Amino acid sequence: MDKNRGRTKLLFASQRTDNLTPEILVKSFWVSTALALILTIPPLGILLGILEYNGNLLVGTTLAFGLHFILLALASRISSMLTALLSE
Repeated sequence: MDKNRGRTKLLFASQRTDNLTPEILVKSFWVSTALALILTIPPLGILLGILEYNGNLLVGTTLAFGLHFILLALASRISSMLTALLSE
């Protein structure tokens, strides 16, 4: 009886890493760093600004949470824009 019968076989598509240049690595580092800053600093600013101005934690967290997920929804577009900006 075959031991692998009935099992799901996972195939991982991977790219070869022997053709990575330092230019690609540096560009991906800067794009990911900029994307992380874009996704975190505006919601933190909203949260801290509302908390300092109003003292209302619920409103601040709700608006910051909403902004964070809006930015997450646009993350692929932002990443593409940053990649195009750094490719020039």
